[in-house]
Amino acid sequence: MKSAEAQRVLVTGSTGAIGQPVCQRLQSRGHSVRGFARHPTPGLEDFIVGDLNDRDAVFEAARGMDTIIHLGAFPNAADFIDVLLNPNVIGLHYVCEAAREFGVKRLVLSSSVQAVSGHGFPDRTITVADGPAPVNHYALTKVWAEAAGDMLARCHRISVITVRIGWLPRNLSEARNLAESRIGPDVYFSHEDAARFYERCVESDDPKAGESVILFGTSIPTSLERLELEPARKIIGYVPQNKWPDGLPYSVENLDSD
Repeated sequence: MKSAEAQRVLVTGSTGAIGQPVCQRLQSRGHSVRGFARHPTPGLEDFIVGDLNDRDAVFEAARGMDTIIHLGAFPNAADFIDVLLNPNVIGLHYVCEAAREFGVKRLVLSSSVQAVSGHGFPDRTITVADGPAPVNHYALTKVWAEAAGDMLARCHRISVITVRIGWLPRNLSEARNLAESRIGPDVYFSHEDAARFYERCVESDDPKAGESVILFGTSIPTSLERLELEPARKIIGYVPQNKWPDGLPYSVENLDSD
């Protein structure tokens, strides 16, 4: 056991590109991890197969947990009513209500770099104090998550961390797009660093009960720190180890393949 205290952690979206390495990392640290996704979670004995818009399934998964890491969502821009509403708004609501109902000590919610993309990524660091600037309804659902977390902390004394996740390429095609982007290597978030980040979200003493923070999650920028990293270091002790393209789960040599 490497961490100070083993915790019972629910990870929603546990079969996803971030969810799987996070589950593996937390298990290796001695935590008891429960997965929640629409399919069985590889590598976990404790998982619940369910949908985020199924209140009973979400509540069953959350019962008895110390911490919830909520990664489950539809991850791209899409039609708000037909695609985004159920997983990204209603599902989020059920997760938050379950955290309140069962007295979860810490809730870790997922926002996105897209929540600030309306700032245009000038050649300076975008800070949390700059505020959100969504440009599509997916990003708007993430701003909703940020506000929901703040309300839970203020009204129900839960410790809340909302992570504005950088550009984590879920497949080879997305990695190629990142490599060709002007800002991609600077906002890159490796799978390995994501696992480290969420480990710190679980094990950090801060934020305290009743406090809510928004943190950017990226790896080491290649040329310019476009997203503010100091709050994550200061508050939860996160120190990125990778720089593009380190930390990918596939070979960088394949990026140039047809």
